[in-house]
Amino acid sequence: MEILGMKSKLLVEVANSSALERCFGHMFGDAVDVDLAERTRQFFGVCGRVQAICGGNLLNSELVTRGARGCGLARDLARRAECELGEQGFAPSVAIRLMRPGVDVPTRTDFAIAGHVLRAIATDACTLVMSPVYSVDDGCDVLYFECSPWCRALGGRMSPPHAYLPSSTRVGLMCHLDRYVLRRVLDLLKRSPELRIGVNLTGQSLVVGLHWEDLFDQLSASPDLAARLVVVIVESAEIEVGCAGCARAFLARLKAAGCLIAIDQYGLTYGNAAGMEIPDPDIVKIAPTFISAARRNDRALGRLRRLVELAANIARDVVVIGAEGDVDLQLVRDVGVRWVQC
Repeated sequence: MEILGMKSKLLVEVANSSALERCFGHMFGDAVDVDLAERTRQFFGVCGRVQAICGGNLLNSELVTRGARGCGLARDLARRAECELGEQGFAPSVAIRLMRPGVDVPTRTDFAIAGHVLRAIATDACTLVMSPVYSVDDGCDVLYFECSPWCRALGGRMSPPHAYLPSSTRVGLMCHLDRYVLRRVLDLLKRSPELRIGVNLTGQSLVVGLHWEDLFDQLSASPDLAARLVVVIVESAEIEVGCAGCARAFLARLKAAGCLIAIDQYGLTYGNAAGMEIPDPDIVKIAPTFISAARRNDRALGRLRRLVELAANIARDVVVIGAEGDVDLQLVRDVGVRWVQC
């Protein structure tokens, strides 16, 4: 999405609308158009109108200028940037940078996307895509496979997680999706005793409740399954206010059942609620930003080395994410790390 401010106009271009319709169907495109029209009336009043031009939409008002209210509208319209769903090559635009953290609210588009995710769950139209965490010295030596759920949308196209997770998070669907993926993984572990699989859980899921009890019972009754399940938590995961203690209790129960706990994207934040509440992690995964920077200069390499030392002090295994090619693998060896993930 591109946003261009003018004296009394705001141009919003949804560059991949045809791809969206192929992926999610015409009803999805209609929902986006209706949503834009409703937002136009909300901000501009009855004089506001939406006009389709060259595959985009022109929002026009004689009463409102960008200086007066345009930034607020831009932030609101920037949420339409989630319409990049299905376009894997999306690069964040100025629209995304105009958004303020924490102001997102569910929209008609979010609910339309969530509906497709729910249908994919109901029909088992999700594929678990596996990414190995492997040794720098032997690609066949795998610590575990981390899974990502790809959901089949209308038209049979598979959508990667980044295409639907933001909307699913805003409508509060992630706990339901996380439980579904975890059940699928446990079934796979039963059938494949040689596998160890990692599952990402979001901040919305880190709350002890009755909806988790059947899975806790299954883990307690099957120590072998629990020992081969790696629960991955992003260090910057957002936990609801007042629920930090609940997150610690939830993860402690998983540890007590025998599961391994991994911190993902380590090093990007400090003192975050999720990172502070992870009890005695078994695995720490260093964010790809650090290996990328270490390729370019010695100072960044020293930063990576210090981060590895911190990670090794709190976890048994350290993983560097984003290592590409022989040069990166040698850098990982030089800083004393055994495991990598592309």
